[in-house]
Amino acid sequence: MKALYYIKTTLKGMFANGVVTIAYFILFPILLACFMAFFNNLNDENPLKLKALNVQIVDEDNTENSKKLIELLGSDDFKEVVNIVDKKPDVELVIKEGYEKNVLSLNKGDIIINKKVEGMGMSTDTLKVILDRYHQSLYVSIAGGDMENLNRIMESSIVEDITIDTVKTNNPYEKISASMIGFVVTMLIFTMIQGGYADISVNLDKRINATPITKLQYLFYDTMALIVYVFIIISGYVIFFRVAGLSFKGNILDLILLILMGTMLVVSMSKSISTIFGPKYGKIIGTIIFTLPLISGEIFSGEGNKIALLTPTHYLNNAFNLYNLNGNLEGCGKWILIIITMSIIIYSAAIIKAVIQGRKKVCA
Repeated sequence: MKALYYIKTTLKGMFANGVVTIAYFILFPILLACFMAFFNNLNDENPLKLKALNVQIVDEDNTENSKKLIELLGSDDFKEVVNIVDKKPDVELVIKEGYEKNVLSLNKGDIIINKKVEGMGMSTDTLKVILDRYHQSLYVSIAGGDMENLNRIMESSIVEDITIDTVKTNNPYEKISASMIGFVVTMLIFTMIQGGYADISVNLDKRINATPITKLQYLFYDTMALIVYVFIIISGYVIFFRVAGLSFKGNILDLILLILMGTMLVVSMSKSISTIFGPKYGKIIGTIIFTLPLISGEIFSGEGNKIALLTPTHYLNNAFNLYNLNGNLEGCGKWILIIITMSIIIYSAAIIKAVIQGRKKVCA
């Protein structure tokens, strides 16, 4: 009863400024995520903008004609349409063995386009047109006056097939909404650490039936209250995107588990830091935790630099990204294990600190 009363009283205080809480922790991240995702989506889907296509060429024929084709695509005339690369291509252009033989005999050539990324449809179609027009001109010079063969080849396409071999990726809303969870988490951790040093436990004896409690009991009571509070905040953010049909559309039980992981991360870090360290160092650590994800760039872009590996939100972001991608926890096991292990180790340090202080009374 004592614990329940404390949780109820503490939550009442936390949600006293409900409008401010919702605006700061839920609405602001939602608006920011939607704003960034909208413009990312607009940029990706601009139908008037033809992007240069990164093409990796696999020459299985290795003949004079296949080399001429490669030289043509790599020329300055097509640099705004085609960019020849050795890795991370948008499409893979395969010149099959027997290509030159088929061209010289006025048969349909063997060229295959394998799409490696989603989108880029207009650029891929443009590449196909370029290949068709080039080979039609080539056939004209080879065919001479043989109109029958020339008409036959003009009616066919040099590109044998366009296969889709893409790696599934999240759309801008799924990508940004998942990464912005890191922003919500860092704001919560920072705020909880700052609040942990505030004098919120004045007259605590009146709150808990005037009964003395130990440091360890206080740690557990406050932890339970924070778990409820943080879970509600993160759930509010996630539920908006799910109800709107923009993100987090997979299995609901798996989603709840990930929200619990985020809750565990926030509570364990904030309570441990405010318990182990004094106000001076604790607030400095809280500021660092809040700043690192911003410096890494992962929160606002979904992709961070090496600094992202040092941030606790990196592992949570990865788990939510995989959930959006697969609709379940497939591939999330490693990240969930890291979050649980990290949370247990950090919180255990807080418990040890509270135990060392013994049964020192928080209130009397």
